[in-house]
Amino acid sequence: MTKAPDLKEYATFAGHLADLSRSVAQREFQNIPVFQNKQDGSPVTAADEAVEAELLRAIRAKYPDHGILGEESGSSNLDRDFVWVVDPIDGTKSFATGTSTFGSLIALCYQQRPVVGVIELPVSGWRYVGVEGEPTTFNDTPVTTRKDLTLADCVLSASGGEFFRGPAPRSGFEALRLKCDWTVYGAGCSAFGSLSRGLIDICLEGANLATFDFCALAPVVEGAGGRITDWRGQPFSLVADMNHRAEGVVATGDATLHDEVLSILNA
Repeated sequence: MTKAPDLKEYATFAGHLADLSRSVAQREFQNIPVFQNKQDGSPVTAADEAVEAELLRAIRAKYPDHGILGEESGSSNLDRDFVWVVDPIDGTKSFATGTSTFGSLIALCYQQRPVVGVIELPVSGWRYVGVEGEPTTFNDTPVTTRKDLTLADCVLSASGGEFFRGPAPRSGFEALRLKCDWTVYGAGCSAFGSLSRGLIDICLEGANLATFDFCALAPVVEGAGGRITDWRGQPFSLVADMNHRAEGVVATGDATLHDEVLSILNA
């Protein structure tokens, strides 16, 4: 594996991007705009576009030679070693309905590998930052996942049941749910932050996720001691194809349980 260069500068800048996102998202959240549906049927609001435009302006001004992959405005220079991946409002349905579990996902990939990830939760003022080779932080304090667990000890987080189809079979999810202590639903990207703090132990998202949905999650989970893959156990990397959809997301705080979780899901 190619070692990335010193990432401190980039992590600091990612924090600056998260500051920008927080400012715009909080302002827009005070007067939630009407959403529209994109061609793929997913909703988009003026806030998605406003946040992304602000972040992309900052990236281009600071690092004009870096690539960018944005959910709303497409991509540029994806052949570069460094590519920023931005999901301005992850959880637009949450945002558009006035609930607070939405966030901004900001990632930096180096040679297609996510090496910096930020989960910014604007309403709560919570921020998780993962940097390859460094411990994950929650509002600047290092955090770790829970370890030495059995499935019976685990708190499971999952998106809504309608997402568990195709490569994310409902039967596998139900089998895993019954083995866990209890389950929470619909927490979105905030659940992966809670996993890094040891408050949730397993996070599942179903199929149909794009690159900008998962790149920021990987450094946060891994830097806290967890493991994150798709439903087939494959690690995540930058995928330039905007039409590509991942086969779900599985994250475990106790990495030793990961293969067991995958086995149950895919049985």
